[in-house]
Amino acid sequence: MNQAALYSPDNPYAGNDASNGSVKFREIGLNGYIELNSGLRFAGQILSRQRDELDDGDVRVDFLLADYLIWSNQYAAFGVRAGRVKNNIGFYNSIRDIPSARPGYNVPDSIYFDAFRDPLLSTDGLNLYGSALVYDNQLTWEATIGRRDIDSEDFEYFTFGYPLEDGDADDVPIYLLNLNFVPSALRDLRLGASFVSTNIDFDTSLSVAEAQQRMMMSPPGDVQANRHRYITAAEFEALLATFSVQYSLKDWVFTSEYLHLDAEFEGEIVGSPVENGKKSHGFYVQAEWLPTPRTTWLIRYEELKFGDGKSSLEYNPYRSYGKGWTLSSRWKFAEDWLLIGQASFNEGTAWLPDFKGIEDEQIQKYWNYYVLSLNYQF
Repeated sequence: MNQAALYSPDNPYAGNDASNGSVKFREIGLNGYIELNSGLRFAGQILSRQRDELDDGDVRVDFLLADYLIWSNQYAAFGVRAGRVKNNIGFYNSIRDIPSARPGYNVPDSIYFDAFRDPLLSTDGLNLYGSALVYDNQLTWEATIGRRDIDSEDFEYFTFGYPLEDGDADDVPIYLLNLNFVPSALRDLRLGASFVSTNIDFDTSLSVAEAQQRMMMSPPGDVQANRHRYITAAEFEALLATFSVQYSLKDWVFTSEYLHLDAEFEGEIVGSPVENGKKSHGFYVQAEWLPTPRTTWLIRYEELKFGDGKSSLEYNPYRSYGKGWTLSSRWKFAEDWLLIGQASFNEGTAWLPDFKGIEDEQIQKYWNYYVLSLNYQF
């Protein structure tokens, strides 16, 4: 269980309440597993997550799977998971809903931004995994294929800057490969690479005739200014690559990750075909200091840029890029209790969470937010 108080005085963070300080940020999860024998187990977790106006706290199945270890010895292992499986992307995606495992209050926004949260969090399908010792170098890998129904509103804000009036995204295909490598010559070094391919086909219910009628009744130039109101077909294809490195030195942990996102949009506006492609890049560098077994201090710098870094949104001209510093501390003051404090200082709003109604708000270029979070885990 996690309960946080968040204060965002400059921009509405997942809603308007945080502008004056809000406690509408909480996570509750319950998980468990059972081993039927040394090779077969079942595991699952249900999760409730509230983030002001962005997430209402409805209970959902986070993961639910059967795991069968097909073969294993001292040099290699191979297994298969089936069901709703967590996606291992980068170092933190699979544990981003475990507050005690995150670096600070949240995972780095430049790599794990909310627009891709739903399809990248877990997949309904098949996951093959394995490990091998190659000349004493340790290699682990996962390959996932499946589909996922998602709440498309985050994607609609990401693609158009506004939610579609008539649109939904169901049965999204996911293809994933994750590799991690620890060299024998340097056991404190960990290298990783993740590749994800997905295709999101928006099921728009707006016909060409309806869009034409809407255009005739609207003022001149409204199609260019509010193209989300005239979408008659939309398909979004994305290829995401993440490269990760982590090095532990005594009581320090240094981590950095780089994201490359190649996104292509194909669709129709009032029946006329349109295409738009953009490449996005993000990275962070992070240092964690563990002076005692119960305390951790963290500093992180990160950047994210969508396309050319320029935004055409009238309400938010800073949406296409983000730069930020994060300072955080953790204190395990009792056996099952953890207190996390964090301050983030940002320029640009690439990772400002989108919520229904944000287009009606005044967005600032420079913005900070502050969090105090209490976590209980048994």
